Amino acid sequence: MAESALAGSALAYLWILIIMKEEPMTLKKIMIRLPALLIAGGIWFLSSQSTLPQPKGILGIDKIQHMAAYLVLAMSIGIWISSAFWQERRFLAFLLVVLFASVYGVMDEVHQYFTPGRDCNVWDWIADVFGAVSGAAAMMWANIWLLHKIKAGFKAAA
Repeated sequence: MAESALAGSALAYLWILIIMKEEPMTLKKIMIRLPALLIAGGIWFLSSQSTLPQPKGILGIDKIQHMAAYLVLAMSIGIWISSAFWQERRFLAFLLVVLFASVYGVMDEVHQYFTPGRDCNVWDWIADVFGAVSGAAAMMWANIWLLHKIKAGFKAAA
């Protein structure tokens, strides 16, 4: 199972290098992109547990937890896409982030099916997708804001 995840990650990385004309990884790029891998690993670890402690109150609602986790995952995946690509192909970047996070959500739900005490639930996946869409939208907005700030800086300098 770990080998297939590693192979999938390698293929995704190669795809990013070829299609998005990304330059090879530097230590800085690795450190900036590391949170996506850590968050995905954290979600996988939590999904491997038979039971999870549930906090009281609104945070105890399962679907909100799914949405929050995948919002953060999508935002961290969005960092993998360069600002230039976000600005040139905004909608495609948005779709790619949602696609990667949503597919990971499906894999996670299937993984939970094989975990004792857990189940595979389509409503959990729908909550994951809503979180992914929200995270991708936040990244798109952040890149639009960044572009606006850069243009405003150029106008002020001129």
